Amino acid sequence: MITPEIREELCRIQAELKKPLSAKLHEVRELPGTDKKWVFLPWQVIRDRLDEVAPEWLIDHSEIQYMNNDAICRCGITILGVRKEAIASVPISLTSAKGKEMTRGSAADRLAAESIKNAAEAWGVGRYLDDQEFTIKYLWDNRHHLSDDMNRELQLLIKQYKIATGMMQPRPQMPAKKEAGILPTLAGTPDRKLLNAEIESVMNRKGISLEQAKSALSELFGVKSRSQLSDKQLQEFLEYLRSSRVEVIK
Repeated sequence: MITPEIREELCRIQAELKKPLSAKLHEVRELPGTDKKWVFLPWQVIRDRLDEVAPEWLIDHSEIQYMNNDAICRCGITILGVRKEAIASVPISLTSAKGKEMTRGSAADRLAAESIKNAAEAWGVGRYLDDQEFTIKYLWDNRHHLSDDMNRELQLLIKQYKIATGMMQPRPQMPAKKEAGILPTLAGTPDRKLLNAEIESVMNRKGISLEQAKSALSELFGVKSRSQLSDKQLQEFLEYLRSSRVEVIK
């Protein structure tokens, strides 16, 4: 049973987990198959944030499943008796246009790292990274903390996202957003309209087509429409879309 005291502490913890991390902890990587780059947080940084805010957090993993060239598992993080779950997926093998192997380490190791990132995002860690424009502006406001190399990457990102730096104002924290947070999840009564609205938002933001989403529904749940999913499955599908790169579900 979730007491009012535990609920209040969970809300405090999640609010802390959602806060942007130090600018110098961010890194930049290329998006496979594109000429674009993406700001991200290494999984070790995310693990450290969990340790800092909720040192008694627990993690569990499902058995790894293999689907074509992907290794997939479910991962849950439990804090104060409340568990939030996400789906993680990594390519078993990824080759360049010239046939060069691009993957590093075993699929299991990479999946473990990806699963921590995705389950932590369900708790709010690094969730602001989905808004790359906000993230780039946040780094710009804190550019004096960045290395020379990262500042050069930042300049390229500003050009890529066509951000006018002259219009930027200091924004030390992510602006508050209305979202389906911890209370609906704890109550066990997720709002399907909100979930579907968030799914549409993620699809638009990540450029995921309707056909790609249908393919993912078929592969993950064996259905053709979101209306055939249970509330829990609809939440799982949302977390899958949040955590997946577009090329994973093509």
